[in-house]
Amino acid sequence: MSRTSEDPRALRSRAAALAAATELLVEGGPEKVTHGAVAERAGVGRATVYRHWPDLQSLFLDALAAGARPLLTVEGGPLRDELVRVLEREADWLNQPISASVIATVIERAERDEDVRRLREEMFGRADEDLVGVLAAAVARGELRPGVEEHAQALVSRILGPLLFHRFMLGVRLDKNMVADAVDTALAPWQPDA
Repeated sequence: MSRTSEDPRALRSRAAALAAATELLVEGGPEKVTHGAVAERAGVGRATVYRHWPDLQSLFLDALAAGARPLLTVEGGPLRDELVRVLEREADWLNQPISASVIATVIERAERDEDVRRLREEMFGRADEDLVGVLAAAVARGELRPGVEEHAQALVSRILGPLLFHRFMLGVRLDKNMVADAVDTALAPWQPDA
């Protein structure tokens, strides 16, 4: 391990610079994330920022990654309750200004940047894969009808799609009722009595 990674001062300066880069991303978009602007905002020298991120792309990617998170990670338990619980937490994040900046930038840049495309996969791309096992368990418990596992991607789209549309296209702050409605609407066709 390098001396820099163990040095508390280096760790503090890196954290301050990363926080500054994330703030700049939220305030002005990707074009505002520069070595000079980050150094000024963080109160560190420009050389310090260059030492941590020799090129602008690595600085930008780390700022994006700091604000990014997978949008749907569900564990065991009653599926509807678990989905609502997880999505209420995600709604809190989606209601923050950073989420709009990060999601918009990731969507726009992923079309032509392989590194950002990988970040998009971490945020959106694996939700359906992770959900397949959870859906199978819900079927085994009798919560959903068999076959739902084969439609995991559509289910994720039917849950997240309306929430993302309301938040980012209509500017509506998400609340618990919206989350519960999205989950219930998406699960309704797969209920045992449907």
